[in-house]
Amino acid sequence: MKKYIIIICTILVIASLSILAFTNWDHTNTEQAELSKEHISVIKNQNTNHLNTKKIPDLYYGVDSRFAPVKLSDVHNATTIYDFLNEGEKAQIDQINSVRLIMVENNQLSEKRAYGNNEFLTDAQKDLLKSTAYFSHFTIRTKFTAKNEETGQMEDRFFGPHITVVPNQQATYVDGKDALINYLKAQSKDYMNVIKDMKLGAIKISFKVTSEGNISDVKHDAMSTGYKSIDDQFMTLIKNIPGTWIPAENNKGETLDQELVFTFGPADGC
Repeated sequence: MKKYIIIICTILVIASLSILAFTNWDHTNTEQAELSKEHISVIKNQNTNHLNTKKIPDLYYGVDSRFAPVKLSDVHNATTIYDFLNEGEKAQIDQINSVRLIMVENNQLSEKRAYGNNEFLTDAQKDLLKSTAYFSHFTIRTKFTAKNEETGQMEDRFFGPHITVVPNQQATYVDGKDALINYLKAQSKDYMNVIKDMKLGAIKISFKVTSEGNISDVKHDAMSTGYKSIDDQFMTLIKNIPGTWIPAENNKGETLDQELVFTFGPADGC
């Protein structure tokens, strides 16, 4: 009887040890599996963070007329070059030495020119300005003398603002310019990861808002970011701008086609 009890006890002890060993083995494997998952997750997060924190330049997005917009009525009624300068530019001028008014055609300086030697526009310059129509372009190249605030010495300087003649009512994106820029930013964000060593060029893409409020004639107008994937994406985005446009109007209320230009690039270079 004692032998039988001893045998039963021995069997129970062995069974208990086996169950304990299996439990520990399963728990160890579970912990190892969890640790492996955590390790993989950490690696993924590190890689994701690396992509998300990749340095890129501060970026500029703009949609405007080709050059600084000035209304047709203001162009036709201009009498001095100060009609085309901002306050900061006006404040620099001590004496004007020469003024060249040059029409810009097909993105090139044309031979349509008129010259002056002070701030007052000559009759020839006024006549040239009065010949402009909506969406004409010109530049006023002004050489002048200014005082250097640091040295106190007088020095020669130069202004050359470029102007686009626009109607009172330009083409307008119904949802607002901020919404348009946000669309371009959001839909191009993932493409910025290709930028290397903070190197990025600028690109200009022109397009037309027709008199019916449609987008047409989308063209890679000038320059390149240096990354074909970014250039191509912006071409696609401009062609597929969602929403509605209100077309430009002349002073008679007639709708007009208007060219606009999208500019993208480093904020310090556009």
